[in-house]
Amino acid sequence: MRLLSTIVACLALAGLVARGSAQDQSFREEPDSVAVRQGETVTLTCAIDNVAGIVQWTKDNFALGSDRALPGYPRFTITGDVNRGQYNLLVQDTLLEDDGTYQCQASPTETQQGIRSQNAQLTIYLPPDNPVIEEGSSVSVIAGQPKNVTCRADNGKPAATLTWWKDGQEITEGITYITEDAGEKRKNGVSILTLNPSVDDHGKVLTCQSSNPAMDANKETTTQLNVEHTPVVVVQSDPPLVEEGSSVSLSCESRANPGEVRSSSGSRNDVNYQWKKNGVVLAGENGQVLRLNNVRREDNLQVFTCDATNAVGTNSANITLSVQYGPEPLKTTGQVIVDRGTSATLVCKWSGNPSPTIMWTKKGSSSVLGTGDTLTFPIVDQSHSGTYQCTAVVPGSGEDSREVVLIVNGPPIISSFEVQYASSGDEGQIECLSSNSPPPSRMAWTWNGIMLDTGTEGRFTAEQRDVHGGRLSVLTVSKVQAGDFAEYNCTVWNRLGLTSKIITLRQKEPLPLAAIVGGAVAGLVLILVIVLLVFVFCHRRRKKQADGQETPPKEKVEIIHRDHEAAKDKVPPPPPQRKYYITADYDDRDYSSKTSLGAPPPWTPPGGTYQDYKNGNLYSNPYNNYSSYPAVSEHSYERASIASRASRASEAQKKPRMMTHV
Repeated sequence: MRLLSTIVACLALAGLVARGSAQDQSFREEPDSVAVRQGETVTLTCAIDNVAGIVQWTKDNFALGSDRALPGYPRFTITGDVNRGQYNLLVQDTLLEDDGTYQCQASPTETQQGIRSQNAQLTIYLPPDNPVIEEGSSVSVIAGQPKNVTCRADNGKPAATLTWWKDGQEITEGITYITEDAGEKRKNGVSILTLNPSVDDHGKVLTCQSSNPAMDANKETTTQLNVEHTPVVVVQSDPPLVEEGSSVSLSCESRANPGEVRSSSGSRNDVNYQWKKNGVVLAGENGQVLRLNNVRREDNLQVFTCDATNAVGTNSANITLSVQYGPEPLKTTGQVIVDRGTSATLVCKWSGNPSPTIMWTKKGSSSVLGTGDTLTFPIVDQSHSGTYQCTAVVPGSGEDSREVVLIVNGPPIISSFEVQYASSGDEGQIECLSSNSPPPSRMAWTWNGIMLDTGTEGRFTAEQRDVHGGRLSVLTVSKVQAGDFAEYNCTVWNRLGLTSKIITLRQKEPLPLAAIVGGAVAGLVLILVIVLLVFVFCHRRRKKQADGQETPPKEKVEIIHRDHEAAKDKVPPPPPQRKYYITADYDDRDYSSKTSLGAPPPWTPPGGTYQDYKNGNLYSNPYNNYSSYPAVSEHSYERASIASRASRASEAQKKPRMMTHV
């Protein structure tokens, strides 16, 4: 029973405690910090459940009072429904002095402790003064030299935020921001901009912009940059590309500050000029324009400098003169000699302006093999030998060319006819021509078990001599016999190998009788036709005279060259320029392979001589007048064959060498 009574007492005491705790005063709503602009109205909220004590507000730990009207603070009022425990603090037309820390409190009672809310910070915003740039409406700076520009906005709460702009572009670098205490919770905002001005900054506008929570809109102030700088110089050529022999004007344009100085007495240019060529002062050339006359190719790439000076300093600009001229050779490998199977590089360098376009061709062909200063063959054989042309072209200035000879060393090449001819009983010759590089170290004939380099073996004599295009070995047979018409082996050696060629000597066939008779008949018929035409012409002329249609002229007879021998001393004027060829008759051998002589030999008067342009041999013209020249067909000769005939002048007199023209 005692235990039961104890349990009941405890439960009753717990109920009383619980009922009493539920009725303790407590905050249902506490005030929060808030910021407002000066002059605005603000309410700090406070709601208490089970209010038992006296409710009041404090500011910065100083009690404002418990009366809801808060006497002494006409702009302060405690508002809300008391029955609901509302004790809100209303502050109207806020002033800077209202800025502080506020707290809602309920006093203790005999049975309950007092309660305090969290602190609520009331912040009053004040707009700053208008921003000011201390340097004024214009700031003078020198290009390339740092300069500090200061902007400030005082008496703001909080301190004004300051930003910088240059011609509408925000500046984010080189800025230092500080605040200064202005008293009464106010602050001065100060921004220092470190400028690194350039020439392009001249005339630009710097803007300092201030902002603050108490401001409806940002405020700003401006200043204009006056950037003093040395002249900015530009040199131009008129025309840009100068033709050789013409004139050119170089102009020096400058932009400077200070530049042109104006005053009541007029204006003057405060910039002085001086011209230089390749760093050397040109005396007397101190104007803005430099005139150059009769420009030569040597002036190409010459550097002209214009110095411009003002009060800040001197600046310069250069121009490299560009003179247009045609191609001019600098370096050419005249002859390149290489061995077969190696590489070969031909060099042909030119100057010109614009730079020449260089093309390579092989002489006698229009196919372009390459372009540029060099023509390279990775691996050459003897077919690459020849003369190559490098042609340089400068548009508008012409073209020029040079020749480079490529010689490819290889084993000997024999270029003689495989079949040659001789007449029985006469002297016969067999020719073997080695026409490549390097020159042969040995040439030998072999036949019927006989080998002969040079010298005589019975009726056979071997001779060698250098001719145009190679080395010629001639095997001469005196009084050719039937057994001599056989095969002869010509072998040639050089340091790269040897080559042999079988040459067959055959009997020369006499001219058929039918051909002789046919030619005679044709000639007779031609003579008869000419006589008939002359007769008809003379007959018609006499008939016209007899009819009185033509008055016969007075006859004047003059005997010219009564003595035919004397006529030989009279040399007629040279005929018109024609292209001549020389008949290499080879004793009337029938050669089918022909090679043109190229350029004509010099004109030779009747009875005179001429010199072969290839081998230097002298030949005579046995005819004493042009009508005596016999007509011949187109002809040619094997390499150096005329040279081999030169030693047989006596035979040539018997069978005249003919000349013809085309």
